[in-house]
Amino acid sequence: MKFVILDLEWNGAYSRRLKGFMNEIIECGAVKVDEGFHILDTFEMFIRPQVGKKISGKISDLTSITNEDLADGPQFLQVVSRFRRWTGDAVVMTWGTSDILALIENYRYFCGSRRIPFLKRYVDLQAYCERCLSYDRTKQMGLSTAAQLLEIDDSDLDHHRALADSMLSLRCFQRLYNPEKLKPFLQDAESEEFYNRMEFRTVTVCDLNHPQIKASDLAFCCDLCGRRARRSGKWQLRNKSFRAPFICKHCGHRFYGRVQFKLKYEGMIVKKAVLPFQEEPKNPVEARNPETPKESE
Repeated sequence: MKFVILDLEWNGAYSRRLKGFMNEIIECGAVKVDEGFHILDTFEMFIRPQVGKKISGKISDLTSITNEDLADGPQFLQVVSRFRRWTGDAVVMTWGTSDILALIENYRYFCGSRRIPFLKRYVDLQAYCERCLSYDRTKQMGLSTAAQLLEIDDSDLDHHRALADSMLSLRCFQRLYNPEKLKPFLQDAESEEFYNRMEFRTVTVCDLNHPQIKASDLAFCCDLCGRRARRSGKWQLRNKSFRAPFICKHCGHRFYGRVQFKLKYEGMIVKKAVLPFQEEPKNPVEARNPETPKESE
C-alpha cells in the first residue's frame, strides 16, 4: 500500500458567477510513501488563479506566496490532471477535511462536478491522530499541536506551505502508524455517501423541541453522590448551549447542568457538563453593586 499525504493552500476569491466568495486553490503539495515510510516522490506546484486576480495580503503574509509566484503557474485543471497521474492508486490523506472540501468546491466551479477523480480511498489524518493520542473530542487538534505532543522537530519546515505541511503530517503519521488502528479510518471515496458526509454542515441546535433531542439528554446526575438530580429552574440559552440549575434531593448539592446539541451527519451529538452553582443576583442593582451582601446558602 502507498500513501499520499496532500496539503493545499488557497485564497479567498470573489466570484461574480457565484455572487460570493470561494476558496480558490493556489498551491498543491504532497509526499508519497510506501508502508515502510520510504519517500517515493514529492509533488509541489503553484496554481495560477482564475477567479481572484490578486492574492489577499493576509494569505500572502501567512504563506509567503506572492502574485509573482502564481503568475506563471498552470491553471487548476492542469495541475490536478498531473496530480491524478502522479497519485496513482495510493491512499490519499489530508490533515482534516478542509482540503477535501476546497477540492470539491474547486472541482464543482471549474468542472461542474463535485467528484474528485484521483480520490479512491481516503483517510482524515487529523481524526486518526486524535484517536491515537486520545485527544479531547470536543476540540480539533492542529497540526502544530500534534507535532508538539509527539515531540517532532519541525524547525526545518516552512509552516503554511503545502509541501512542508504535508511533510509534517507525514512525520506525525509515521509516529502513530498502526495498520489495524488505521483500518476503521479508510474511507471509500468513490461512494455518494462519502461526498454527502463531506459536505454535510454541522449545525448547533438551539431549540429544545428538536425531534432528535431526548428527555434523557436533559437529565443530570449529582456530581457528588451520583444520584439523579432535579432541575430547579428554567433552561437558558447561552453561547449556543443550554444551562439550568439542578439540586440533588438526596444530598442537597446544587449545581448547573450545561448541555450542547450538534447535528452531524451521523446524528445528534450531545455534550454535557456539570458547573459549580453560584447564587444569581435577585435584581440588576445587586449585580452592579459589589457591596451588596450575598445571601447565605
